[in-house]
Amino acid sequence: MRPVLLFFLMTLTMASSTAATLHICPGEGAGAPQVRLAEGPPKPGCSAASLPVPPQDVLAVYPLADAGAARAATLLLYGRGAEGPFAISAVEAHDGGGGAPGRSVFPEGRELLPQLAARPFGAEGRAQVSREGDALVLRCAPGSRAAGVLLSAPWFMTQARARLQWQAAGQGVFSLALADAAQSQRETSVALGDIRAGEGQFALPHGAFDPASWRHFVLACTPQGGTLRLDSLQLLMEPGAVPTRSTWVWSSAVWRSGAQQVLQHAQAYRIHTLFISVPVQRGAVKAPQELASFIRRAGAAGIAVWAVDGDPRMVLPGEQQEAAAALVKAYAAYNSAMPAGSRLAGAQFDVEHYLLPGYRAAAAQMDRHYGELAAALRAAAGTLPLDFVVPFWWDDKLPLLEALARSAMSVTVMDYRTDPEQIAGFARPFLDWGVRHGKQVRIALEAGPIGAERQRRYTRAAEGELWQVDAGGTPVLVLLRSARANPAGAAYRLQYERLLDGSATTFHSREPALLQLLPTLERSFSAWPSFGGIALHELR
Repeated sequence: MRPVLLFFLMTLTMASSTAATLHICPGEGAGAPQVRLAEGPPKPGCSAASLPVPPQDVLAVYPLADAGAARAATLLLYGRGAEGPFAISAVEAHDGGGGAPGRSVFPEGRELLPQLAARPFGAEGRAQVSREGDALVLRCAPGSRAAGVLLSAPWFMTQARARLQWQAAGQGVFSLALADAAQSQRETSVALGDIRAGEGQFALPHGAFDPASWRHFVLACTPQGGTLRLDSLQLLMEPGAVPTRSTWVWSSAVWRSGAQQVLQHAQAYRIHTLFISVPVQRGAVKAPQELASFIRRAGAAGIAVWAVDGDPRMVLPGEQQEAAAALVKAYAAYNSAMPAGSRLAGAQFDVEHYLLPGYRAAAAQMDRHYGELAAALRAAAGTLPLDFVVPFWWDDKLPLLEALARSAMSVTVMDYRTDPEQIAGFARPFLDWGVRHGKQVRIALEAGPIGAERQRRYTRAAEGELWQVDAGGTPVLVLLRSARANPAGAAYRLQYERLLDGSATTFHSREPALLQLLPTLERSFSAWPSFGGIALHELR
């Protein structure tokens, strides 16, 4: 054997013997695959996948829920803690803006005309449209055929109580209407009213169109013709009554030993709903008379009391779901045994199942289990109202939200941001959902301490410190010590790392700023009939 060939075979043998190996095992309970770096043969029922790198070069592995993330142009990786090795806790995939633009929320209180695309219509060609700065000018010749201009943008119309305010100049009378997708297809519309020189406003005719599929405004000419200069068009919210606030008491020892302090704290911050931990033992509420006494004292102060519980494992089928249902049965049995003034107002469940190991590799299956859990709790609760705590990023998880609409009386959205525009932007889709389904929606803000988090940005490259590989059908991220070309998938190069100190997420140590912001948010959100108030987490 020639020396060169012998050297090549020896090198190949050494490389294969020191290659990193991933073990892929079925997940516990929900069946979510577990992927880890391991040595030796896999356990029974597990499989193995080899990586063309030494084990010491692999820093972390992380299964993904979405195989489509392999097409992402950019990946944002998050890791908890400011120091030490980087351990991946969450991943965001971004396509780099190459896809079709999505539809966004209708802008409130802002000038709409510069953002609306204007397209004239009419068989006679009697409508002419032009722009004068931000103003829109419509000139209509006399005629009998329909004509005018369609004003469109990629927006969802709000489900809130709102009015459309306009200012105009010119001669003649024009009509304004709107159309959703179905009406646009039929070439019909919903009339709002007439526009002429001056100013005015129209209430949104909810029930006459589908706000989620709004397509355009129709500014139409009359047979007499004329000229209209539309100078302003704005959507203004119609605030309603402001609901009361709520907060959590996670330790039963706090309300049991310090009821007076808990109630005084609630009254100081205009809190009229408490979510408290209620101990259950052997299928029944522990110390029921003590709970009844607290509820009566709270009721005398105008404060409603809900039980709260939650564990990510509650979503797992079998014993875990059955144990969660047993909790609800215990709350319901307690209420049945107590007079009206001593009863729980409801039960809230904070089941963050996306925190379970392996969730991202089996998200669709785990989400179905969540819907099954919600249905099981509803069946066990009888007439007891149920509330579910959800993260703001569930706004596009339509199957999950549909399941909750069948089981929940209300939801509480963890809108954990401090920027007012972000808070409002994350809240609106859920408030709209609440109106569509007749559910109450609380918007929760964070005031407790949140640890530092590191964010790393990776972009697709020929060589990179981050790979995507297929491990037995499961897409997995592999974090490496140094950049390499990935022979069997995408590679991503590190662009930067930055420290997120929590200030964008929590109002911790900034209580005055939170209290100053609350009335503004409450007034704005009160335009939605679904708004159930602000929930304050960890407000001290």
